[in-house]
Amino acid sequence: MKNEFKTGIFFTAIAQYSTVIVQLLINMILSRLLTPKEIGMVTIVQVIIFFFQLLAGSALGPAIVQNKQLDNNDYGILFNFSIMLGVFLALIFGIGGGFGLSAIYNNGIYISLCWSMAPIIIMGAMGQVPNGILSKEKRFKEISLRLLLSGVLGAAFGIVAAFLHAGVYSMVLVFIVTDLFSLLLNLRMTKIKYTKSLSFVSVRKILPFFKNQTSFSIINYLYRNLDNLMIGKFLGAVPLGNYSKSYQLLSLPVTVFLSVINPVMQPILAEYETNVDLIRETYLKVCRILAFIAIPISIFFCLNSEEIIYLLFGRQWTLAIVPLSFLSLSIWAQMLAQSMPAIWQVRNLTNIQAVNGVLSLIVIGASIILGITFGSITNVAIAVSLAYILNFIISASLLMNRALESNLFYLLKELIKPALLGIFLALVLVITNPYLEFSNLFLTLLIRGIFWIFLIAAFLAAIGELKTIKEMVKG
Repeated sequence: MKNEFKTGIFFTAIAQYSTVIVQLLINMILSRLLTPKEIGMVTIVQVIIFFFQLLAGSALGPAIVQNKQLDNNDYGILFNFSIMLGVFLALIFGIGGGFGLSAIYNNGIYISLCWSMAPIIIMGAMGQVPNGILSKEKRFKEISLRLLLSGVLGAAFGIVAAFLHAGVYSMVLVFIVTDLFSLLLNLRMTKIKYTKSLSFVSVRKILPFFKNQTSFSIINYLYRNLDNLMIGKFLGAVPLGNYSKSYQLLSLPVTVFLSVINPVMQPILAEYETNVDLIRETYLKVCRILAFIAIPISIFFCLNSEEIIYLLFGRQWTLAIVPLSFLSLSIWAQMLAQSMPAIWQVRNLTNIQAVNGVLSLIVIGASIILGITFGSITNVAIAVSLAYILNFIISASLLMNRALESNLFYLLKELIKPALLGIFLALVLVITNPYLEFSNLFLTLLIRGIFWIFLIAAFLAAIGELKTIKEMVKG
């Protein structure tokens, strides 16, 4: 198992980190070529299309990984169903989404935006069965290569289109090209057996897992996108553009680390579904390492939000600075919470996971509504940040109790030293940041970043944790 973890994480890390760099570069370029209003409009459509992608079978891949009874014929049948579902949902999205959004926001551009992005739903649906097969077979190298190549190609097309004054459609082109190339590579690598059959027997094999996982994904979608929907409706496209920029940066470290761990954790631990002790031990070790990474990142982003926003996106995004500061305080909670779905899936307890999703929706949804009533994206950011921290505590308690046959105390014990590290960093950086400020933004962040890393290493060495973490990562 250790060797599989190492291999999976190695190749997944190479692809994910390369992709993040590519995405960051294109984000920096498009943020200077497009206005907050334009990016806000695309964000609104993205929020809706994510929902349709969930309905199009985002739970199919994990269901294939978890099920040990599927054969090549089943894969072909499930692929047929995924195509039909993708086409049907794309038509619904193009018609209903386009006219619905244009009526809600009183702007006809949403009709053309929705139709131009509708193929993303079809390609996403068609890619679910190949994704599940590749993950189940632990072909992490091929998955990583596909992710990297498709991301680079999509970015290249989007940047060229932006310089050719394609406006919001340059962002659309990034998504279309990335998904198309990814799908073509998926189909080539898996060679799904062709069949005309639409037998529902294959669907029944995965239906319980698929149903529960889809329910959770939809609930998860609602509480993660409710802020965007409500800001767009009640505060407008410009505030939404600024809020989405701050949230994008907040999501960056979460994506960087969890996109490496989660795709590897479920396929490997799925073989040990009944070994609760092994799964619990593995999960606690992962949480400990993530906490030592996430809490320092939360502090750094919070105290350097102005420099980060101006360096990456330019000075037209001033209104995104304060929201980023408050949202950053929840990075650690989001990172730890988003590592939990893999454990629910491994333990085949997606029904309880769905209940967890309902609780999360109530907590986070109520906080977003509260923030919106105060009429600014800053208040929304404060409410959302506090809600994610509370949600982590509730979700962790449920996971430890129901899936790992333990209690929250054992997890919180793993977070004591990372929390002390965060307090230490906050106190020192608040004092030293004014003395580490230069006319060049890049130089400012570079020097502060080096000093930040030095402080982390010094603290870990002082408490004797540096050696422990090295051994834990190595093992």
